[in-house]
Amino acid sequence: MTNPNSASIPVIEQRSFISGEWATMVDSGRPLCDPNTGERRQAKLATAEEDVERALDAAWRLYDRVGAETVGLRARAELLLAAADELDRRQEEIAVQDSLNIGAPLSTTRIIASVLGDRVRSAVREAEELGESVELGSDERPVRLLRRALGPAVVVGPWNAPTFTTVGKVAAALLAGCPVLLKPSENAPSGCQIFAEILVAEIRRRDLPGALFQLIQGGSSVGALLTGDPRVAALSFTGGVSAGRAVASAATANLTAVQMELGSNNPAIVRYDADIETTAARLVQGMTRLNGQWCEAPGKILVHEAIHDELVAAMGEEIRRLRVGHSLGPGTEVGPLAFERHRDGLREEIGRLRSLGGRLISSERLPDLDGWFLAPGVIVGLDASAATQELFGPVATVHAVSDDAEALAHANAPGGGLDAYVFGTDTDAALRLAAQLRAGEVRVNGTFMSDLADGSRQSFWGTSGIGGHGPQYGVRFFLGDRVIGVDRDDLQL
Repeated sequence: MTNPNSASIPVIEQRSFISGEWATMVDSGRPLCDPNTGERRQAKLATAEEDVERALDAAWRLYDRVGAETVGLRARAELLLAAADELDRRQEEIAVQDSLNIGAPLSTTRIIASVLGDRVRSAVREAEELGESVELGSDERPVRLLRRALGPAVVVGPWNAPTFTTVGKVAAALLAGCPVLLKPSENAPSGCQIFAEILVAEIRRRDLPGALFQLIQGGSSVGALLTGDPRVAALSFTGGVSAGRAVASAATANLTAVQMELGSNNPAIVRYDADIETTAARLVQGMTRLNGQWCEAPGKILVHEAIHDELVAAMGEEIRRLRVGHSLGPGTEVGPLAFERHRDGLREEIGRLRSLGGRLISSERLPDLDGWFLAPGVIVGLDASAATQELFGPVATVHAVSDDAEALAHANAPGGGLDAYVFGTDTDAALRLAAQLRAGEVRVNGTFMSDLADGSRQSFWGTSGIGGHGPQYGVRFFLGDRVIGVDRDDLQL
């Protein structure tokens, strides 16, 4: 198969949007590269420190002047609905840029980009259902519950699902009435840049305040200027556990409202009665979706010893059938990892597990490219207690266990909490086991990404984060309640 020429894909210019103006940025000294080839595509740019301060000041002044009443809910909804329509029109462009930023197959990023508009429309419906006030009193004695923006909101986006994550969070914060400061990942800025330009065009078309939405770019040093600032009232962060701890520590000093989705070494329990072929296929699908670079991927597979060898053999066959290639290539199922440092770190962790006695079973059929490819595989032969780290790539560990109780003990060990999986043909028994797993979502006999059902959005347990995906963590997260009314004069106290 001929490899696509990703060098021909237009480079999206990085810009900051500060207080109603596009601002030039400073060169961080590091390149943003094509993960398929390792070739430099553009410089990683960062917002100047003085512009970060200008953005924070503008957001605070906009909020402090008249709060959420600066732009009413109807105007905010119309803004976001127009942006949703434009996201629909530009979904292919976003899909290509996300594929080049993170290395995920274009077939996958197209599916994700196709739902961005509806993701925004869902947030609009949520905001309209919440409304801006509720009448609690009477004509003679008015009492109202007002729903108002908490204040300036910072959204820090991840690199693994960059546009999807930030679109939803920014839409929710704007619909709540918060002045929003978005900082995308420095490793995957392009899709978020397109989204920002869509929003800015609509804001200007409607002559809305420029500080309603601002775009700030850069790495952790830029992020620290935002997350530790006392003017920030709400913070939504998606990223790794170590970065999350640093962000939470900074935000806690100001008692900032915090929502965080972090990492998780997600366990999968395979019971003795599991269908081996189906289980192997679903596990490999889950561990290689987004090249394994998604926080809900199965990572620690705990299989009954009676079927361990058969499952490992079946997973090996599934892995060898995978088509690893250029992320833009037709038929590619697994692309390169997002950036070199991540690939190298994963190699080191695989080496550590092998030094402890683990055996790697993988596919060595990699494309003839100089990018950051890693062969999908499973590591077997280790005690489950050795698999403590989330791998975050197309690799999982497989461990033999004697029964459900042993599997459950390992599955509930520290380091998990986001997702878990159970496989078995006795659905009732699998569900009983699933109910004992300490995770926000436990899937039985599947590893897909979509919600299990309406209203099934999970919460984050343990070190996997703070908050969750439920309605209370959407528009509602960015709102505060304020009760106003005429006091009663017929009470003793």
